[in-house]
Amino acid sequence: MLHMGVKRVFCLVSVQIVVTVLLLGIATKVSGQSVQLLDSLKSALSQETAVEKRIELLKTIGEGFMNQTPNEAIAYFEELILIAEQQQSNLLKAYTLNRIGVCWLNLNDSKQSIEFYFKALEATEEKPAYYDIKARIYNNLGWSFKKLEDYGKALQYFVEAEGYARKEGTKSILALILNNKGVTEKDLRRFEEALVSLNESLQLNREIGNKRQERFNLNNIAVIYSEQNRYFEAIEKLKEVLELNEQLSDTVELINNLQNLGNAYTGIGDYKNSESSFLKSIELAEQKKTAEMKYRVLSDLTAMYRKQGKYKEALHYFETLYRLSDSIKAQETKRYAIELESRYNNLVNERALDKAHKELAEQKLYVTWFITALIFALLIVAFFLRVIIMKRRNERELIVLNHEIEAQSEELRQANEEVHSINENLERHIAKRTAVIQNQNDKLRQFAFMNAHEIRGPVASILGLINLLTDTRNESMSRDLIQHLQTSAKKLDEVIHDVNRQLEEDDQIVDVARQNGKGESPDDF
Repeated sequence: MLHMGVKRVFCLVSVQIVVTVLLLGIATKVSGQSVQLLDSLKSALSQETAVEKRIELLKTIGEGFMNQTPNEAIAYFEELILIAEQQQSNLLKAYTLNRIGVCWLNLNDSKQSIEFYFKALEATEEKPAYYDIKARIYNNLGWSFKKLEDYGKALQYFVEAEGYARKEGTKSILALILNNKGVTEKDLRRFEEALVSLNESLQLNREIGNKRQERFNLNNIAVIYSEQNRYFEAIEKLKEVLELNEQLSDTVELINNLQNLGNAYTGIGDYKNSESSFLKSIELAEQKKTAEMKYRVLSDLTAMYRKQGKYKEALHYFETLYRLSDSIKAQETKRYAIELESRYNNLVNERALDKAHKELAEQKLYVTWFITALIFALLIVAFFLRVIIMKRRNERELIVLNHEIEAQSEELRQANEEVHSINENLERHIAKRTAVIQNQNDKLRQFAFMNAHEIRGPVASILGLINLLTDTRNESMSRDLIQHLQTSAKKLDEVIHDVNRQLEEDDQIVDVARQNGKGESPDDF
């Protein structure tokens, strides 16, 4: 709803702007009246509080100042941007940024102009309500690049503008864009394409009765005809333009048309009509006090006399041309000085604004630094507090751990003493058992020796006597053998008794060892 309301206000204000501009145009014919009108509008603005009325007044005043004092117009348009942002109206914002771009173009600053046109495009949307403003912005972009003599880029933007103008459907806007497109195509020497665009623009302007734009169409078509050496067709179109300019009393366009007409007559060799057209154009330029236009006409007039071989007249007008060039240079220097002064004032204002922004940025930076430093200090304090707390906690844990380690060390020491005592007892037991085993081994060796010698001898004797006894038949010999057998048996018995005695002695030794070892047997290890 807000956007629709702004759109209605935009349309209403646009009509009022047209009316106001027409009033301003009429007022310029009477010295001081346009200034008085703008002063009254500014006075009304200072007392107005209603937003819609302020928008209307700001637009009207800005449009009024655009051509004469663009810097002053920009100030009013900047207030419009603030209102557009407050109301969140992209349509109003796009319109205002576009008009600021036109102001910068009038200040001959194409770079700034193009920058604001692109800002205006950023505020637009791909909706029917925005087709008109998008067409205007692209048209202005094309005109800016045309002034920079980048005709290819200019034509590209005019084509974009034409597309949106056809979507929007307003014949006046489409006619204006087609005219600019045709002029750019002429600059690129695409004459046939230029004529198509210009003729369509001419047809649209005639349909809506726009005589002013119709003159521009006819003049541009005539210039193309002259470029193509179609001088008779060019003369015909220029005569139509002259009639329209005379009806509208547009002296500036009359000067331009007469100059073009003079060149067309020169092209067909009609020097009489050519001279008449040039001289009349010079006369009007002197009345209008437009030195630049007079300079261009004098240049063409001099060239025309040289072409005829009238060197005396050519020299006369060349001298006039030379003197006028000095005057134009002086005027250009003055304008350049005024422009520099204006730019300097803008620069001073911009620097003051930049300084204020920088001071504000510095203050924000200082505050940011202070807050950052404070946060950093708090973080450091928190870090050290945490370190201290952790250190104390670790110390307490370390003390507890040390106590545990000391207790475990004491237990380990006692365990080591017990192990050492056990080892010592074990060594004693081992030594004792080793002695017993050694003794038993000695006894075993002794028993083995006895078995080999003392027991084996009687046993062998017994076995031998038994064999002899078995084989003999003599009783006397048998009795002798039996007696020897008894003797050998007694020896064997003595030996066995001796072995038993030694074994009993060994058992007593073992019992003593067991008693000394507190009842532990050798098998305990």
